[in-house]
Amino acid sequence: MLLVLLVMVLAAGAALLTGGRFNRLAGNSLIGLHWLTAAATGQILGSVTGGIAYHVGLIGSAVCIAVFLRLNLMRPGVALLALGFASNALVVALNGAMPVSPEALARAGLDRFVEDPRHELSGVQTLLPWLGDVVPVALPGLGQAVSPGDVLIAAGAGLLLYAGMGGTGRVREAAAPSWEELEAETSGDHPAQ
Repeated sequence: MLLVLLVMVLAAGAALLTGGRFNRLAGNSLIGLHWLTAAATGQILGSVTGGIAYHVGLIGSAVCIAVFLRLNLMRPGVALLALGFASNALVVALNGAMPVSPEALARAGLDRFVEDPRHELSGVQTLLPWLGDVVPVALPGLGQAVSPGDVLIAAGAGLLLYAGMGGTGRVREAAAPSWEELEAETSGDHPAQ
């Protein structure tokens, strides 16, 4: 999820430039954060133990994330997060793992695919391959292929962070100088004759 981190860093920078502050996140009104903790726990336990626990952890994690997103659906960015998670869950449920496009890997600058329980190469048997990891992210040394769902998740997370920090959408400008300030500046530069 390098893309999500990159977008969040950019969103935080944009929020700071437009009047947002990190301390405004403390007053955030997101509810049900314990559901995210439960989702992360399910993912970690499933990954560590493997086997059937992996699938149970994955399903339990998806349910917990769905509950959290439903509780916060009216917050900025959460609808994008929900759409991204839903599209990722759909393609994984249909295929058993996230299909990865070899073409996207090549365009991202990656010469090989490392298979794991969560990812598999796309092929003719892949259902809805366009929802898999088909978007190349060609960053020097950090190339990867991501799904359209991942792009939506990144956009939603960035928007949620930007709004939570209180970004206004307007870059602060310096006030225009008054005539008196301009005259004083001009007269200070040229001695009176």
